[in-house]
Amino acid sequence: MALQVRANGAKVSQGMRAYAEQKLAKVEPLFGPISDSQLEVRTIKQKTGDISVVQITLRSGRRILRAEERATEPSKALDKALDKLTRQARKSHDRMTNKNRRTPTSEAVDRLAAMPDLRAAAPVVVDGEEPIDEEDEERDLAEVVRTKRFSVKPMTVDEAIDQMELLGHDFFLFHNADEDQLNVLYRRREGTYGLLAPSRT
Repeated sequence: MALQVRANGAKVSQGMRAYAEQKLAKVEPLFGPISDSQLEVRTIKQKTGDISVVQITLRSGRRILRAEERATEPSKALDKALDKLTRQARKSHDRMTNKNRRTPTSEAVDRLAAMPDLRAAAPVVVDGEEPIDEEDEERDLAEVVRTKRFSVKPMTVDEAIDQMELLGHDFFLFHNADEDQLNVLYRRREGTYGLLAPSRT
């Protein structure tokens, strides 16, 4: 596994890289054959002291596993990100194992029953940032502080749920292969799922 390393205002030593590769090799049996692996280390300058941010991204087929953590030192942030990634991979492995034991019909019924009620949607959290409070008049809602661009590949709702769980997000934008349009999958407060789909009328 060739680990691609990017550093922004931080230094990644050979020892740190070798340590990451060693830990990620143990994730592969849980996640599947890794086709692409990236380690990004950046430093955020603050008055109270610099913060190291480590993000690790793994790809296996159409699935993506990502973890980001922060700490006062790069090595500590790396440890936290690797631990988080391992937990995500193990959770995904257990979920897929349990899913394979169920019949496709019962799986589909459970997923469809969990979707439609939009009124109970959970608040959206992006990259660990706090959800927007509509009553907070002090916050400038017109300011876009971060933009993420990503490829959108056709997938089923079941695949979208698996991918959202892998990423640890509360929502997921995907191209619904069954309807040939963009949908947003989200996690509801009680742990079920909802689906936002544009009307064709």
